[in-house]
Amino acid sequence: MKTIRALTVPSFAVLALAMLFLGNAYAQVTAKTFRVTVKSSFGTTFTDCFRFDVPGAGSLTIDLLGQVLTYRHGQLDTVDTRFKSVSRFPAPLSIMFYGEEIEALEQLTGEAVNEIGDSFVFSGPEIGPSTAPSLCVPAPGSSAITSGVPTAATPYEHR
Repeated sequence: MKTIRALTVPSFAVLALAMLFLGNAYAQVTAKTFRVTVKSSFGTTFTDCFRFDVPGAGSLTIDLLGQVLTYRHGQLDTVDTRFKSVSRFPAPLSIMFYGEEIEALEQLTGEAVNEIGDSFVFSGPEIGPSTAPSLCVPAPGSSAITSGVPTAATPYEHR
């Protein structure tokens, strides 16, 4: 019985430390800017900037999309490690994004789908606060598609 008790106490301590580490592995996206690489289902790859809370709280500005979306955190706005966003009416293109930031990597990852059915995956590093938007100026030439042929006004639609 003493052996079981001797093993149980350290096991609970290790479990508590692991839960603490896992709880800190994710960070909230609030008021942050990310430079992401986006890949589409129609074969294009490009770099874009996601700016959370620009121009205001609950807004997500995606530079090459050319519109401001509404975003909320996951699980009815209670899990600030994840986000979901949607175009505002009457946007020229309806699109929805979902993702999360992994704090240990300072990396935003996620996916999207537009009204046409095109899908996207994206991933990229956090590069600073949203209060300093000049931090995420797309690299020269990144407004153009780096692979594939652009066919629409925004790289988030394929016509």
